[in-house]
Amino acid sequence: MKDQVFDGATVEDAVAAAARALASPAEQLRYVVLDAGTVAARGLTARPARIAVLLSGPPAAAESRPPAASPAEFTPAVQGVTAVAAEIRELVRELARAADADLAGEVTATDEAVVVRLEGQGKDLLLEDEGDVLQALEYLLQLMYRRAIEPRRLVVDCEGYRSDRDRALHDEAMALAAAVAVDGVPRKMRALNSYERRIVHAALTGHPAVHTFSVGAGAERRVTVAPKPPANQG
Repeated sequence: MKDQVFDGATVEDAVAAAARALASPAEQLRYVVLDAGTVAARGLTARPARIAVLLSGPPAAAESRPPAASPAEFTPAVQGVTAVAAEIRELVRELARAADADLAGEVTATDEAVVVRLEGQGKDLLLEDEGDVLQALEYLLQLMYRRAIEPRRLVVDCEGYRSDRDRALHDEAMALAAAVAVDGVPRKMRALNSYERRIVHAALTGHPAVHTFSVGAGAERRVTVAPKPPANQG
């Protein structure tokens, strides 16, 4: 059964409408906010709130029907990702309209990640200043949807920016490792997100002269590249 979408003047009204339609207590519903809606203001018309209720399986009346070909379709994880993808596409459209930019987003999901690919003539807005806007958008979406898509990670890409950045991080890690191997002085990288830290750790795994570890907390967590301790002498 696909997720069902309900509207209301507010999110609370949409939840109440879903509870009435599904004959289920509102507090027991699992849902994703597709659009929080807006109130009427000068020059703007009100926009209703929309939610997608996540349904864990077919209704009781359908129990006598043959099982569907793909039971995984009914799992909450798949439904959650489907709802998140729809919400992200709508969010990209709203941001593009607000910035008067030609942008569109396509969302795909694997077992490891939800990938948001942005394209359009407005891509330059995202890639200015070494992709600061793109990285900020990725960070925002990660904050909004991390729990909904766990254990997947969320990645935002535009015109190959992600693969280019991965290569740059790999090269930066190798350069730091070479410097540390020469003078034995540990180097600490700038703050990186968890995905970027994994790129660095993977690049230097097995390096003969250095090892890596992360220090700090939250958004300030950093990778340190340090000399390997001397092997124990027997």
